Amino acid sequence: MAKLYLVRHALAREADDLRLPGDDVSLLPAGEAQARLLADRLRDMGPSAIYASDARRARQTAEAIGLACALPVTVLPALREIDFGDWAGRTYEAVVAADPAAAAYFTDPEAMTPPGSEPARDGARRVLGVLETIGMGPGGVVVGHGGSLRLALALALGMPLAAAWRLRLDCAHVSVLDWTAAGPLVEVLNDGCHL
Repeated sequence: MAKLYLVRHALAREADDLRLPGDDVSLLPAGEAQARLLADRLRDMGPSAIYASDARRARQTAEAIGLACALPVTVLPALREIDFGDWAGRTYEAVVAADPAAAAYFTDPEAMTPPGSEPARDGARRVLGVLETIGMGPGGVVVGHGGSLRLALALALGMPLAAAWRLRLDCAHVSVLDWTAAGPLVEVLNDGCHL
């Protein structure tokens, strides 16, 4: 049984910036501080490896953890956030104002697929495939994104994808999974006591 430490990257946008992901942004100074605190916590947990999405905010978070744990970071593009296509960089309000039917996506991500985007189930499978590979191997820290990690976790737990939005994964928080042959057992969800 391997341990997976799932981490949503540290703060890269102000908390009141509610745009859907799109730009490849760096951590804010507050996010850099969060990443250092998270890294100190994870060092004490003794991970064996560190993996990160190729997005700048995830890599920077993982690099802080790698420095504290004296481990290299393996960058895996498959850990990217869901591709929101034409909605990327726009707010929920702007998306729904332009197309009221779009509101259905934010209740059930399988109700529709945003124009030019990746279907939610495809994104969930993409990230879950990486988590399964790492979980059935050495385990370690996985630094990714709120949307894609939630969807993958919901899929792994046999939940409908509509329930994924009910899983809270805040920036620089850690969730701990024991990965078994039958899939993940959630030990801790969204712990931010280090902050």
